Amino acid sequence: MEAALPVLGTAIIFGLILPAAALFARGVLWLLDRHRPPELNRLGALRYALLVGSTVLPLAWFLSACLHQAEIGTAEGVCVVPDPPGVLCPEVAALAGVLVLLVVATALPGLIREQRALRATHSTDALLVRSRIARLAQRHADLTLLRRRLVVVGDGQQPIATLGVFRPRVVISVSFANRLDDAALLAALKHESEHLRDRDPLRYFLAWWAISVNPLGRWLLGPELRRWILTREIHCDRGAVLSGAPPAALAHALVEAARFPTAHACAALRAADARVLRLRVGLLMAYADRRPLRWRTVPALRFALCALLVAILKPHPVEDGVLDALHRATESVAALIAGRYTSNSQDRQVCWREAQLCKAQPELHLPHPEPSTDDRSRYRQHARPPGGFRALNYDAK
Repeated sequence: MEAALPVLGTAIIFGLILPAAALFARGVLWLLDRHRPPELNRLGALRYALLVGSTVLPLAWFLSACLHQAEIGTAEGVCVVPDPPGVLCPEVAALAGVLVLLVVATALPGLIREQRALRATHSTDALLVRSRIARLAQRHADLTLLRRRLVVVGDGQQPIATLGVFRPRVVISVSFANRLDDAALLAALKHESEHLRDRDPLRYFLAWWAISVNPLGRWLLGPELRRWILTREIHCDRGAVLSGAPPAALAHALVEAARFPTAHACAALRAADARVLRLRVGLLMAYADRRPLRWRTVPALRFALCALLVAILKPHPVEDGVLDALHRATESVAALIAGRYTSNSQDRQVCWREAQLCKAQPELHLPHPEPSTDDRSRYRQHARPPGGFRALNYDAK
């Protein structure tokens, strides 16, 4: 009974509530684009909040509600099997623990993969690349942030990317740096500086984790997330051009980066496919003729974190809360299943004991009431019983 809420509650949250939240987010995004054609920079913060919030907000709300209901005396009248007074409610505490474990288990592989990608190489070629980038950073003040945030790696990894959820750093491979001249390398570094300044690795990680945990996230929200990532990449291209990067040099670096294979999506210069590459190169060529304007952006990450804080700190009434209904439903189902299992097991035990008794003493028969004359005539009109009339223990007279 105590495992009803952790097991059935988790199944309901991930199998019903999170898909419903993803469907709601998809409906809101469809309404945003219904009357106007979709634009890259239209309501970017709201779109990101819907993508991430469709998974993060329900989980945060249920976790906060579990911690609130697990307090002493808070869950009285909710459990089908009441807990003793002055004792923490173990069911909701176990549900909170299961939710935390699932969040950690789904986020930990991505964090470990990023830490492996941040391992620097100390070869001679890597030292030459590092010194070359240091000379470029001395001539451009906007690249001073890269002096402590630069990681040079060997071949076989990302050509150039910004990685690190908690402490973002720019990762560049030796072969990619050697393919570029100083102008193209400078343009690529300016592009990654925009990712570094806006903490895009954290944004990308939260977005990809949110749609991966949600059972319907990739299907319903995957295209919208790819569109938002394209918006971010174009925004960083514009920022690099506005900070002094030549558009043609940045386009050359973009084409060179597209020739490298990539293992996973991250905040990187590399384009996702050929159509995205053509779009970004075309925009850069247009920037060469006409200087772009800076977009007015709303900090999407702060917007999402504020919504998360509201979901956690919002009070949770115990009497008619959603968690209370989930608690009662799971325990009722568990009680029904346990009652049926107990009755079936008792019936099986009785049958087994009767069978063992009949095998031990074949001459012993269970007592039956003496049938009347009418019962005998009615039995003779039907087929012979399986055990014969003797099994009914009739009188020979």
